[in-house]
Amino acid sequence: MQVNLKAHNSIGLEFSTKVTLSDTLIAEIQKISAPDSDGDSPFLESYPNHRALVWVIKPDKQTHESNIEFTYEAKKGGRLSKKLPRISQLIDLLSSLNQQLTFDCAASFVFGKRLHVKSIIHLPQKYFDLPDMPFDRIQGMHLVKLDGSEKKYDVFLEVPTQGVVTENILYRYSSKIDGNLAQNVLSEALKISDNFIVKE
Repeated sequence: MQVNLKAHNSIGLEFSTKVTLSDTLIAEIQKISAPDSDGDSPFLESYPNHRALVWVIKPDKQTHESNIEFTYEAKKGGRLSKKLPRISQLIDLLSSLNQQLTFDCAASFVFGKRLHVKSIIHLPQKYFDLPDMPFDRIQGMHLVKLDGSEKKYDVFLEVPTQGVVTENILYRYSSKIDGNLAQNVLSEALKISDNFIVKE
């Protein structure tokens, strides 16, 4: 389940969900990835200029509910030992659940000077006509989109230096767990991002 973050100026993608696992599925997961001292099972992936890690958090003894936490980074991860458990092995197991799950997601983007992009809101903003203000400029903003009374997504925009725009997005995405999950989660972030970033 590889996803190309670098191609979209993304530096990181995280998403997680809660899921109820059967005894059989828990046993199969822990057979592939022996739990650590906390009872959590890690699964890894490393591919050109990217690394990924998924944690299956120790299931609750009574409810069998577990958190599944995915982290993708646009960083070199190096070559992994063949003995280490792979994310693809976990996806093969979890795809048998065949149920729609809601994921809490976070995507981070950095648009460098060479890309010549701007945010839809002019940043930084300066206030010359307000005396004795405790700040000189506004470098970033937190923008919220609502769906009725519910929050649809949050977007954090910042211009840390001239010509550079950073964007962090918090959102939810519903999907089954399959081999396309990471790409679909990223695609949803890109749809949101495109509403806030303008290419010159």
